[in-house]
Formats: sequence, structure tokens, C-alpha cells
Amino acid sequence: MKKNLFLSLFIITNIGFLFLQIRKQMLFIKESFRKQKHERTLAKLEQKKQEIEHAMYLAQNKQEIKQYAQDELHMKPIRLTQLKKVSP
Repeated sequence: MKKNLFLSLFIITNIGFLFLQIRKQMLFIKESFRKQKHERTLAKLEQKKQEIEHAMYLAQNKQEIKQYAQDELHMKPIRLTQLKKVSP
């Protein structure tokens, strides 16, 4: 009787450990996918940050500002003949 009880407890315990091992593996896989997703998001955000920094540096370039003013805003450079002196 004791031998059968021990054997059945041993088998049930091993089956329980097997299910726990499978669950652990499934959780590991799930977390690995989550980590990959976060790494992809981080890479996209880093790239977007670099693009924004590049656009900011372009916006600070005087030649680019002049080109934008002439092309997009249709502004023209001021000539000295257009300036007038205002006296008090």
C-alpha cells in the first residue's frame, strides 16, 4: 500500500513539475516578445529624435532660413535704395 501511494505521489509531483516547467517556458517566450516590441519602439523613437534634431539644426542655418524666406514666403532682399532715414 505504501509503495503504491509513494509511486502515485511521485508521478503526480513529476507531472506538476512538468506543467510548471511548461508555464515557465511560455512566460519566458511571452516576455521575450514584449522585450522585442519595446526594443523596436525604442529604435523608432531614437530615429525620430535624430530626424527632429536634424530638422532643428537645419532651421538654425542662416542660409536655409534665407532660402525659405525667398522661396516659401516670397520675400526679397532689401536694397539700400529702399531704406529711408527718419530724422526726429
